[in-house]
Amino acid sequence: MIKLTIKQLTAIKELAAARSYTRAATRLHTTQSNLSTTIREAESLLGMRLFDRSTKSVTPTAAGQEFAQAMGRLLNELEAHIDNVQAEGRLARGTLAVGVTPLLSSTLVPDMFAEFNERFPQITLRLEDATTIELLGLLERRDIDLAIGTFEHRSSQITTQDLFDDELVVLSHPSLDLPKQVSWAELCDQRLVSIDSHSSVGRIVEHTLWSAQRRRVRYIIQSHHWLTVMSLTHAMKAVCIAPQYALSSHYGPMLRRSDLIEPRVFRTVSVATLRDRELSPSASQFVEMLSRKLKAKATAR
Repeated sequence: MIKLTIKQLTAIKELAAARSYTRAATRLHTTQSNLSTTIREAESLLGMRLFDRSTKSVTPTAAGQEFAQAMGRLLNELEAHIDNVQAEGRLARGTLAVGVTPLLSSTLVPDMFAEFNERFPQITLRLEDATTIELLGLLERRDIDLAIGTFEHRSSQITTQDLFDDELVVLSHPSLDLPKQVSWAELCDQRLVSIDSHSSVGRIVEHTLWSAQRRRVRYIIQSHHWLTVMSLTHAMKAVCIAPQYALSSHYGPMLRRSDLIEPRVFRTVSVATLRDRELSPSASQFVEMLSRKLKAKATAR
């Protein structure tokens, strides 16, 4: 394999354009002697003459002209790719695709996107809100750069970084006047609205209620979406079990919060990435900002 250097290719391109060692050397910020040596080395590697030389001028051969033009296009394309990489490194361009579970996407995460967009307006943002199972699929297919949620069961391809621990709480219609603390056993006597079992919280609720009571609880209604669950809880004067950060949603102030005890249940919110895929500069910056902001919010609560 012939190994021409970028320096040699650039020298060929410039000399073919300038047709003068003096002008080409000036453009390349080198000496005529160094340029002449570089051209001879390139011709030796290629095994052919690229330039006809005389005492007064230098002219590309037919093969040399064709080669110089092809290398010129190649070098221009290479320079454009380098500029793009450097721009992404400066966060001056690029796309960041983030997957988020629906409740997070409507509560804690929007402020993060707003701040990131303000700081890096040249980065195009794309949000995919879906269940944790769907997010892991998107991540493994490389459709998103990272995912935010609770990832209890994941493949060996996925690695996670913990952001904060969130406690499950009881949200109820104020008219029910529930006490400040409610046990899982006491919930069995309430009209219960629930997120469905495809949600990580839905699975935790079903497992914990079964463990506490050894029976399945009959819900009034279930939904795929948290905002619907809370809206139904308020409209039907009922009760739901939700992550603590649900209180920052639109329906949070309309419902009464009670601590959920016997047992208290926490789950960890994490950012998931592919183990063998290095994060882009924009994704790394977003994760750093996300970790700092979410931990601060969790501490404030």
